Amino acid sequence: MNEKMTRLQMRRMLRLILGIVLILIAIGVFLIFSLMRTMQNSARQQMSVETQEYKNRIYKQVEADFQSLDTLASFFTIDLLEDREAFAERLDTSNKQNNFRTMAFFYKDGSGVVSTLGIGVSADMDYHELNEVVHPVIEKAFAGEKSVSRLFQSDAVEGRVFAYAVPVYVDGTLVGALMASDQIEIFSDILSGNTVLGGNGYLHMVGTEGNFLVRSSNTVVKEEIENIFDGPYFDEDEVVHLKEEMRDQKKIFSSFVYEGERYQVILDPVGMNGWYLMCVNTLQESNPYVFPVLVIMGAAILVVLFIIFFLFAYGLRLVQRNNKELWRQAYHDALTGAKNLFYFREEVGKLLENVGDFSVVALNIHQFKFINEIFGREYGDRLLIEIKEVLEQGMKEGEFFARDRADLFYLCLLETDREKILERLQDIMDAIVKISSHHHNNYRILLYSGVAINEEGNKDVTPLMTHVMFALTTAKGSYQNNVWFYDSKLHEKEKTENYVESHMHQALKDGEFKFYLQPKVDLSTGKLKGAEALVRWVKEDGSMIYPDEFISLFEKNGFCTKLDLYMVECACRQIREWIDAGKEPVGISVNQSKLLFYENDYIETMTNLIRKYDIPGSLITLEILEGLAADNVDELNQKMSLLQKQGFRISMDDFGSGYSSLNILGNLHIDELKLDRGFLLEVSDAENVRSRIIMELIVQLTGKLHISTVVEGVETAENEALCRDMGCDLGQGYYYSRPIPREEFNQKYM
Repeated sequence: MNEKMTRLQMRRMLRLILGIVLILIAIGVFLIFSLMRTMQNSARQQMSVETQEYKNRIYKQVEADFQSLDTLASFFTIDLLEDREAFAERLDTSNKQNNFRTMAFFYKDGSGVVSTLGIGVSADMDYHELNEVVHPVIEKAFAGEKSVSRLFQSDAVEGRVFAYAVPVYVDGTLVGALMASDQIEIFSDILSGNTVLGGNGYLHMVGTEGNFLVRSSNTVVKEEIENIFDGPYFDEDEVVHLKEEMRDQKKIFSSFVYEGERYQVILDPVGMNGWYLMCVNTLQESNPYVFPVLVIMGAAILVVLFIIFFLFAYGLRLVQRNNKELWRQAYHDALTGAKNLFYFREEVGKLLENVGDFSVVALNIHQFKFINEIFGREYGDRLLIEIKEVLEQGMKEGEFFARDRADLFYLCLLETDREKILERLQDIMDAIVKISSHHHNNYRILLYSGVAINEEGNKDVTPLMTHVMFALTTAKGSYQNNVWFYDSKLHEKEKTENYVESHMHQALKDGEFKFYLQPKVDLSTGKLKGAEALVRWVKEDGSMIYPDEFISLFEKNGFCTKLDLYMVECACRQIREWIDAGKEPVGISVNQSKLLFYENDYIETMTNLIRKYDIPGSLITLEILEGLAADNVDELNQKMSLLQKQGFRISMDDFGSGYSSLNILGNLHIDELKLDRGFLLEVSDAENVRSRIIMELIVQLTGKLHISTVVEGVETAENEALCRDMGCDLGQGYYYSRPIPREEFNQKYM
């Protein structure tokens, strides 16, 4: 029976090994194929990099010619241009110095001066007399734009040339166009040489239709052909398709066989006038030793895989033989003999299923790495062993602990009462401190720990361990024997803050910050007078993050500057929509943070916004807080004055919410004052006569200073009547409307 079982097991093992061998062979074949594909892709990538490098050189050549023309144009003066004969001589001299084939200047009326090497100067020629290919570049220069023409046949220089043209300005005024032409052969020096692909390739320049423009002398195809499609480079059945792709300026990879050898070829668009660089790799696939090398590599891979399989099988056998010893090691810490984290997590998982009421504690030593550094690793290890002994004595029946790494210990206590947990941990910490004092009286170690009480009915170990580490990290901030209990509310707040900071940029990009409006009502007429722009963060799933959860955080991290500008642009866009729809627009006020208000380009940015949307600046009110005035009143007034010159209105928000001073009204040149809702709450109390007197005087004072007043927090008809009686101009609050999406605002009020 045993022999039969052994044979059966052997047959099963042989089948398993055979299956694994077949899999390894398949893997080897796949790897060889992948290596061949990788070599081909690597060669193509190298060719792409090479052609890009030569394209950059061509662009540098063109840019250098543009720079030469710009430099020459910078020396032109009105007097020089008016004296055409002197100017013609000057232009001819410059042409000879720059080695252009032709150089010309054309006045805006179309007439000009043309200098051609070897021919001379024509002082009175109309640009329409030139080849029609040149006309567009000259006309673009008349419009202030640099450009390069297509190739054309020049009778003057008896060859194919292309032209550059740049606009010429004198004292900031466009006076004409400076043109130069050169032969395509100027790129020959760039493409010639034996450095392409390290000497294993060469480059031609061809046109969109495949005609050779510049040939390299280093070529394997010796036939004198005018077009790449006439030679051995491409198969006839792919020529039509390739021509279409070249007209679409697409990059093309291909290969061809010439005199029994295969070569890789790439056609890469230059990005100028439909020109292409044609790069040929003379090494790829032409080396007869490449394939044998791949075969050898594949065989080596198979051998390695077989060895790995053999070692794996042998190791598996050893694992099975020593299973008990391995499990013992899996659950224990080698240094201290305590249980390890793996064991701890398993046992906590069992408690979650059965007990439920317990606490997890993480215990750590302040600056343990310095203990190792000062007293040596041996002392540090001994200290950890002694801590393990202290923890053993501190455990009750059913409780357990483990060491994770370094000085990090985890404890599981069957306690949920905070006072009892704190008392027990303090006793453990005191016992550990006494141990260290026995060894070194002049060095007293300190500990800190985090506690997570399983009070929420968790059934998963991971959240509980995450919570205890969060508490441990918080406890680390105090350099003393410290115990910190996990606070779910604080953790949720920090999670929210983390979400806000990690998603704010993407939320702005995705339009999750929604533009809400709250109406401002004229207290004397009851009609809509304006609106305040307020932001709401509505996530993609429809849930909302409220302003009190992100505004203060944005003010700390500086993101408020981007959000404020976004809200201003939303306001400008909305006003533009009203105007385009033929509706009478109302002004919109937008809050502005201190960080944004003091940015160097703030005024320019705001001015550009109203110009972009072509709206009056008077329809945008910028709301600032009184705290801005605490730093530099003069600088603030200067900025406000520049903004007011552009039409913007300036409002001071939440006046009265802090330590407001009447000096602010006297010193700041604001257009509007918003009284904080706290003012209205105080004066609504009939017994608070003093507050009412103060508010009335403030309203009277703003009237004499020609500052309009807005009262926030109007929630009842009595509030509205009170504000009207005191002479306030506008009211804002839930009595009229809560902040609503702009679509709802438009439907309801516009």
